[in-house]
Amino acid sequence: MSCRYHTIKAFTLIELMVAVGILAMILSFASVIFRVSIDSHRTAIANAEIMQKLRAITDQINADFKSIAYGYGGYISFNTNTYTVEGKTTNINSDCIAFFATGDFQSTGQYTGKTVAGNVACIFYGPADPNSFSRSAKPRDKILLRRQTILTSDAPQEGSDPRGEYYIKSLSQWRTDPPFTDGKDWVRRPFIDPNNLKEQFVMYLAKGADNFTIQFAETEDESDKIAWSRNREDEPGDISTNALKFTFTLYDSMGIIRKGRTFTHIVYLGG
Repeated sequence: MSCRYHTIKAFTLIELMVAVGILAMILSFASVIFRVSIDSHRTAIANAEIMQKLRAITDQINADFKSIAYGYGGYISFNTNTYTVEGKTTNINSDCIAFFATGDFQSTGQYTGKTVAGNVACIFYGPADPNSFSRSAKPRDKILLRRQTILTSDAPQEGSDPRGEYYIKSLSQWRTDPPFTDGKDWVRRPFIDPNNLKEQFVMYLAKGADNFTIQFAETEDESDKIAWSRNREDEPGDISTNALKFTFTLYDSMGIIRKGRTFTHIVYLGG
């Protein structure tokens, strides 16, 4: 009688360990690639949000200064707030500017059942009053405001406010009889409630804007380059320049780009 032996082929322990090791490496690389892809996608979305804010701000600034009422002046307020967090001191600029512009302006709200309209408005740009937020407010929560006060005679007397949506006065009347005894009051930063932005929506321009800085072209040096200046806080100035430079830092709403992105926008005044 003869006997036949069957040999069963299988992986050795070493081969199995090598296979498991290779699989672990593949999974590790895949997780890294997946994580990098997710981070890149989130960063791309954050950058797109910041660029959208940038376009909204610069387009509005360009439109307003394109129709500036030359010869009627304006006012710039230079403000600097100092913050100390974890022993690190940071200076944050909160400059403001106000000027007159011509165009076709309409109120956002309804007053006695109608929209207020006019061809001249006082335009204000600047951050909200710092007391609107806690001192620990994150930059992505801060708000850049744009306010337009329409100058008109065809509007209800009730609600007329030089810092509101409309003011019952002509441009010449504003100039000869200004509503503010101190020019600083013209560019005083508005107080808003960040938890109830619906009421301040008429002034809302962009959220996540910080360190709003205004500089004006003063002189040209020997190399024909523009020399930019910014007055100290207690030295407000009028708009008597050929160009203005706006510098600000924008943040995305989720805080993906932690330090934000800083931009500079120059407006040339041809009056």
